Parts: sequence; C-alpha cells; structure tokens
Amino acid sequence: MNIFSLALANVRALRRRLFGLVALVSVAAAVCIGALGIADRAQSATDTDVKESSANRSVTVDRPDQRPDAPQLTEHAAARLAKLPHVESVQHRVQVSFGVMTKEGDTVLLYATTHRPALPPPVTKSVRDDLFPLRPGEIVAPALSQGVDLSKLVGQDLETETTRFVRQGEGTGVTGHARLVGVYDPTWQMDNPDAAYAADPTVIKWAAQRSGQPEKSYLRTTGYDQLTVVARTAADVPAVTASVQKLGYPAVTLQQQLSALPGVLEMIKTVGRVLLGVLGVLAFVGAVTVTGALSRQRAQEIGILKAVGFRTRSVLTMLVTEMALAGAVAALIGTVLGTALGSGAAAVLRRSTDLAPYVEGWVLLPPAGTLLLLFGLTVLVVAAGSLAPARRAARMSPTDAMKDW
Repeated sequence: MNIFSLALANVRALRRRLFGLVALVSVAAAVCIGALGIADRAQSATDTDVKESSANRSVTVDRPDQRPDAPQLTEHAAARLAKLPHVESVQHRVQVSFGVMTKEGDTVLLYATTHRPALPPPVTKSVRDDLFPLRPGEIVAPALSQGVDLSKLVGQDLETETTRFVRQGEGTGVTGHARLVGVYDPTWQMDNPDAAYAADPTVIKWAAQRSGQPEKSYLRTTGYDQLTVVARTAADVPAVTASVQKLGYPAVTLQQQLSALPGVLEMIKTVGRVLLGVLGVLAFVGAVTVTGALSRQRAQEIGILKAVGFRTRSVLTMLVTEMALAGAVAALIGTVLGTALGSGAAAVLRRSTDLAPYVEGWVLLPPAGTLLLLFGLTVLVVAAGSLAPARRAARMSPTDAMKDW
C-alpha cells in the first residue's frame, strides 16, 4: 500500500475526529464563495450592462433657457450634434403638461414625454411585453402619482385635458382620450417626477397647441427641451462632452453616477476579501490543532509504522496528506454550500429594484479560475498548518511512541 492509499484509508477511519475541522473550513469557505460569487456577478454586470449601457454613454444637453445667446435645441441642432465624432445617435425629449381624469373622479397632472431608448423607464406592469415605441394615443405613467394609484388603471382609456394657446397668458382646455398601456416604478425620475411617456407625434402635437405654433414648424422653431447624445463607447464620453460644449451647448454626463457598484454590493465584495483571509487563518489554526491532537492519540500507530521500517519522511508525508485530503473535502463541501448561500442571497437582493440588475442568474459562483485558486489555497493552508505537529510526531522513535501510548 502506498502512502496516498494509506492516508486515504486513515481519513476514512478518522472521519469522525476530522468532522470538526471539515465543518469549520466548509462553513468559512461557503460564506467566502457566496460573497465572492455575488460580487463577481455584480462586477460583471457593471462592466457590461452598466459601463457600456446607452445610459452610461449618454451626454445630456438641456435647453439653454438662461442663456439667450446659446443656440436652441431644434431639428437642425440635433442633426449637427449627430455629425460629431464618436457619436452613435442623438435622442430627443419634449415635455408638456396635461391632466388625466379617472372614473373615480381623481385628477392627476402629468407631463407628456417623448421616450428615449437610452433612458428607458423601469416598467412594472404593462399590457404587452414590448411597449416601446408607443403607438399614438398610448401613455406610460408612474405607478403612483400625487397619491393616485394608476397601476389599477392599466389597459383602460382615460380622459385627458391639454391646453390650447389663445393669447399671451390665456389658454383653453382641450379634452381627449388616451389609453394607459403601462406603469413604471415612480422612484425612477430621470425625466422628472410625474413624467408620462407618449408617442412622439402626440407629445409634439400637445406642445405645439400649448405654445400656439403650427405643429409642422414646432421642431424648427421652438425645438426640443433636451437632447441625449449617445457616444459609441463609454471611453468616448469625455471627448463627445467636450465637443458638445465647444458648440455652445450646456452638456452633462451620467457616467460618474453609473460607473461604480452600488454601495451594498461593494460592501459584499469587501466582505468576501476579508472572509478569504479569515478562511486562511481558521484553516491554518484548525489544522495545527487537529493534527497535534490526532498525532498524540495515534502515537501507537506511528510507533508501529516506524518499527516496521517506515521512515520519518514517509510518516510525515502520510500525516500531511491526511490533512490535505480533509482540506480538499472541506473545500468541496464549502463550494456546494457557497453556491446555495450565494443563490439565496441573490434571490433576496433581486427584490430590490436598484440591485436586481446586478444579480442576474440563479447560480452565482466566482470564475472557475477563482474557484480553483480558492480550492488550492484551502488545501495548501490546511497542509501547511499540519506540517509542524506532523513533523514532531514523525520524528518520534518507536520506543518513545510506545511510551506515549
């Protein structure tokens, strides 16, 4: 029987005595793997879905109302910005207020807003899967607005009231109808509170009525109240922002707000690293303690092995191999438990609207390279921890070993 086979047989025979060490290392490894799995998935989502998302590549250009010398955001301005280097697209926003009357008698003031693909609202309830682009006469409103629960009205036709310009400071109400085809999370306010998305022709028609200008010439004269310039890559955002500002437009970017992980997930990532160190300490101390105790209890066995011709090196190899095998078993159990722990924690995090995009998937594990590294380090630390007491035990002479027994 070779040394490895003998060590494996001893591990099976001593499994009850090794249970404490295996349990300790398994639990520590499970918590570590779970935290690292969630953190890795969050980092991956940040690198792909967030960093290169259209929102993170967007440069927002507002209408320069406070600067009469600055150019307006007309169709010509949008076409001009679209020709800048590294620009993928230019998306516009027009907003105009309108009222909604429910059958229960509630009145809600909303702001009809054109939809921009770069900044889609988080729809929570809808009549169909793909809402956008919206059809004429359709609106998507916040689920809760001014104390009125609009989510109960999805799929219904609502009475609307817009304003038609009569003369300076005077207007008249125009009654119409719109179908509520969806609602979104009201905490999402990228287009201001109470924004209700509608088809472009509908919004431009209402805005032209309110301003008293012909609908056909509205975009050439008054224009948009905001433009979103989408860069080709996240790295192009600074250059695109500078180019837009050189043309005299006030431009800001969302990149700084969206380039980092949420605080909770960053904390999980840090905890995972700390637990990795704690795992090493626990594995090392546990191996020292268990190996020392087992060596004393197995003095007779060691004495017999030395008496029948086993060298000190062979006994040392056997004892260290036993602990390494125990560490391997603990690492495997820890991986299974860590997968369950990470997936359970992810299910809890997915209940949060802000965190859900960062924890997609049901089985959360670190990359294969990280798992193999963690597995190897666990075995190595346990073996290293057993080295000193195993060396003392292996150096005992057969006579001394029999006396200790």
